[in-house]
Amino acid sequence: MATHHTIPSCDVLHHLLRKRIQAPGQEAVIDAEIRHTFEREKTIFVLDMSGFSRIVLKYGIIHYLAMIQRMREVTAPAIQNAGGMVIKFEADNCFAVFDEPTQAIVAIRAIKKELAALNAETPDESDVYVSIGVGHGSILLACDDMYGNELNLASKLGEDVAEKDEVLFTDAARARVSSDIAAFEAIPILVSGVEIHAHRLK
Repeated sequence: MATHHTIPSCDVLHHLLRKRIQAPGQEAVIDAEIRHTFEREKTIFVLDMSGFSRIVLKYGIIHYLAMIQRMREVTAPAIQNAGGMVIKFEADNCFAVFDEPTQAIVAIRAIKKELAALNAETPDESDVYVSIGVGHGSILLACDDMYGNELNLASKLGEDVAEKDEVLFTDAARARVSSDIAAFEAIPILVSGVEIHAHRLK
């Protein structure tokens, strides 16, 4: 992980949340302390590998675990080199943050290029494909996790909506990328019954 970022301890967050529970009437004061300590404006990157059920059913879990390892070895340095930070790897997902969506695009292009090169050298059953969701906004960032609306949207896009090899941005993330950096295609989607606009990175 990148060393130029610092993340407050989860112990501090848990202490403040316990304090909030135990001190009725002080919620506003404690909430302000939590926001001051943990709230950051970040670009959120959520990556999910494609084909879990099909591959595990046909080739077994160890085969897929090896594919996850390959994904992690490609993804972590690409994120670091673009100025981002991996928050956590969880199963076949990667959660990371950047200061700006343009940095995420640099990482995404590097990841896609490296995976394509590796896939050209491996049999089809070992090829790694990913889908990615990108958001931008205020999140609570603590130790190895993060919380916030744009995280929820990026997770929905990356894990549930985006198809194999597809990258989708939220409105907020798309708005911070100029047309000379990247091109997008707007697509309407439903999130919890509410229609929002996602933007497919071309």
